[in-house]
Amino acid sequence: MKILVTGAGGLLGSTILSLFKDTSHIVGYTRNDLDVVDYKEVQKKISFENPDIIIHGAANTNAEECEGNKNLAYNVNAIGTQNIVNAILCTNKNTVLVYLSSTGIYGTGKNSPYTEYDPVSPTTVHHKSKLEGEKAVQNLNKYLIIRTGWLFGGGVKHEKNFVYKRYLEAKDEDHIYSDNSQRGNPTYVENLAAQIQFMLTAGVFGIYNCVDLGVASRYEYVKKIIELFGLDCTVKKGSNEMFKRIAPVSFNESAINYKLDLMGINFMTPWEKSLEKYIDQIKMKV
Repeated sequence: MKILVTGAGGLLGSTILSLFKDTSHIVGYTRNDLDVVDYKEVQKKISFENPDIIIHGAANTNAEECEGNKNLAYNVNAIGTQNIVNAILCTNKNTVLVYLSSTGIYGTGKNSPYTEYDPVSPTTVHHKSKLEGEKAVQNLNKYLIIRTGWLFGGGVKHEKNFVYKRYLEAKDEDHIYSDNSQRGNPTYVENLAAQIQFMLTAGVFGIYNCVDLGVASRYEYVKKIIELFGLDCTVKKGSNEMFKRIAPVSFNESAINYKLDLMGINFMTPWEKSLEKYIDQIKMKV
């Protein structure tokens, strides 16, 4: 089985490469290796690799940047995904596409965690463009759409390592502030990669929420990070004025893995446990 991963330099992409390498022939393309916006390049490389599975993690995930540059958001997240889809249809219609989406696409429809059967109504340009990517993927014979959120993990030098950045922010401070207005599911990339690997091996297709178990506010999440690092720093709830954003991000990005639960194949773990495991690994390196 041959697997191609786009966005191989990201938190999840790099984790998937590491996890799958012993069981599959896996090839990773970073943004420097493959520009998903360039249809001819996408067509050429997918035709050359002819993979059985494509795990499409390449995306613009910067909600603030997307809000200020709609064309960039749709070009990368929607057209880039459509290019992958078109290349599959032209090369091998039986190729399975795994598309990484976001629980943020549900919008502001409810206060409790979303299930896959809730309607989607994204509030930001970023999440609207990710939804268009989902629509493109559904033209394929076999696909797996994974709605996840608040990913953590990876190396300490990775630019998107939220956990280690909070450690650096707090280690020499008496107190820091965090946003208490938004809720979601902190999710360990190792768990997500393993869940995807199982689903692919089992031949599971369709749309699934895939997050670690339990819901936290940003404040609760950051407070737990500082607590697990054992830092003498108090985390305080910041005012809305302190965390104003351009993008109208939903206050509720939380979800439950409803379909995985019903199918008896939900192997994700509580986010606090996953976070403790990850921080224990970091402590050995810093």
